[in-house]
Amino acid sequence: MASREDEAAEKILADGFTWVRLQLAEAALLESALAGGRAFFALPAAVKAQHVSEDMNHGYRPMGREYSVSIDRPDLNECFALWSDRTDLVPGAERLGGLLQVWAAYRAVLDGIVEGVVTGLARHFGCESALAFRNASYLQMNNYCAPPSQRDLLQDLHEDGHLVTVHYASGPGLEVRLDGKTEPFKAIPESVLLMPGSVMTRLASGAIQPLYHQVRDLNVPDRVSLMYFVNPSLDKPVYPWSAGTDTSVDLRDGIRTHPSAFGLPYVPDL
Repeated sequence: MASREDEAAEKILADGFTWVRLQLAEAALLESALAGGRAFFALPAAVKAQHVSEDMNHGYRPMGREYSVSIDRPDLNECFALWSDRTDLVPGAERLGGLLQVWAAYRAVLDGIVEGVVTGLARHFGCESALAFRNASYLQMNNYCAPPSQRDLLQDLHEDGHLVTVHYASGPGLEVRLDGKTEPFKAIPESVLLMPGSVMTRLASGAIQPLYHQVRDLNVPDRVSLMYFVNPSLDKPVYPWSAGTDTSVDLRDGIRTHPSAFGLPYVPDL
């Protein structure tokens, strides 16, 4: 019997995305991670500001820095990010122990899912080498804010620029582009959505396209999303999987610099 990760890899190859249903204990960890993030965002602005890193890549990031397409249309959400369980990079981490611990536990669940799915995809293209990713990947929670009157989108249409994004949202609003049409995407209860990014496209030599998506303002109170943005580790060369292409091209420079397209620092070497 095929594992859920093998089935998810097949769905990505067939449909360009997949849902993975969480087991009961895994879903409980997700709920705890969401609760911890909500409690953080409920803190006064002055307190949250104590957890902003100098480059805004670790810990709290106020609304206005990150954008999907254009710097003059920032994403209408504040964020909290934890890279590779590196709590030492989060200012004031000692005051966030409960949050960071439960996030680390939830990330461990997602690590297993991602490893199984990515391994299945790599084998499909004839690559048996394991792909390390934990050191260059991060959890990020978005807390969405009320948009200005002239905006109907909380985030403009974009792809995330990573290997894969593991996505969960607490309410409707996510829209994806499939077959040239952008339509609302209905969530599956107690499941996470796996969305390929352009790094996956490069590894698969174009056989897997990135999933473009946007977030529409549906006036959903307290909407949050929790994403695991997965990148290949950058301590060794990253080559395409497909034997039919030039597998000597190291993809690391593009992986490292892609966040700059969203106003963010380069992927750190952790």
